[in-house]
Amino acid sequence: MALPTRYREELHERCGGSMVVTVNNTSDHCLWMYPLDEWEQVEKKINNLSSFNPQHVRLKRFFVGYASDVDMDKTGRVLLPPSLREFARIDKEVYFIGQGNKFEIWSGKDWEVSQAAWLNQAGVDEIPSPEMEVLQL
Repeated sequence: MALPTRYREELHERCGGSMVVTVNNTSDHCLWMYPLDEWEQVEKKINNLSSFNPQHVRLKRFFVGYASDVDMDKTGRVLLPPSLREFARIDKEVYFIGQGNKFEIWSGKDWEVSQAAWLNQAGVDEIPSPEMEVLQL
């Protein structure tokens, strides 16, 4: 699958096109793709979690255990391992969603279904968290 053109040059400059893709840690069936330098910081934080806390152990097994190195070729394509493609239910259409320090990778069908659900529930009895209140968008 090909990365959006607008990100290719920056990713080549930043990390030589080397990235890490893993499953996300929510119930969404999308993948997270990090530039290698960003992944190293994330992985360090996760590995510093307690091995005696069952939630931390599950996170490590799931998030780090599925992590796969991928390289972008000269045409901006990356090859996802079959296990990750299966997890994200990716067949033909793929969406890359920028998330600041990473990309979300969605199957076309799951993205459209999830996006419609989010739009339908947006603003319904939602109280902003303290972290969101400081954004003042």
